[in-house]
Amino acid sequence: MSTTPRKTDRRTLYTRQVVKDALLELLENSTFDKINVTAVCKQAEITRATFYLHFADLNEVLDEVIQEALEIAEHSGGNEDYGTKRALLMRTLKNGPEALRGNERLLAPCQRIADHPKYRALFMDDSLAYYIIRKIYLAERGETVPALMKQCRVSREDADRLFMFMVYGLYYVNRSLRWEKSDDWYRMQYLVNYLLESGLDSVSALPADYKNA
Repeated sequence: MSTTPRKTDRRTLYTRQVVKDALLELLENSTFDKINVTAVCKQAEITRATFYLHFADLNEVLDEVIQEALEIAEHSGGNEDYGTKRALLMRTLKNGPEALRGNERLLAPCQRIADHPKYRALFMDDSLAYYIIRKIYLAERGETVPALMKQCRVSREDADRLFMFMVYGLYYVNRSLRWEKSDDWYRMQYLVNYLLESGLDSVSALPADYKNA
């Protein structure tokens, strides 16, 4: 296999983006497990040879699309660390669900990841749910797990499991609402974040021998 780096000139970047956009367009009417390279090439109006010049397979295209969405969610979230952002969020929510409007950046990435409409179909695909959740979990655990260890006074392993629970739960709640910022969406962000914060505070208050094996 060649180890020559791929070119990153403007034409290459354009072609790669066309392929990724074609995949997202196909996901509007199909699931990923039913889409093949031929369909993507037809949608993107490129040849198979051109596709394989830029991507090894459809999974590589998928990974780049998910990464783009994660980066958008991360960049829209501001520069505060996990603890600071959670404190700001809870302070905001004390004024009710409506106070969240305009302050969505304080929410976790798995609540904001589909903010851009072009990614909605991707995150509604049943065949990709576990794969995407795993990507979110791996991307965020480095910052969040140590913060949970400190907040809840638990081991790294237990904090990791608590974080896994949070990511899965938040993802599916928002997926059930199609990530559409309706009144119901804001109300549920209010409820689930209060539930999470109250639960984490309760874990912190437990006797140490209850939390340590």
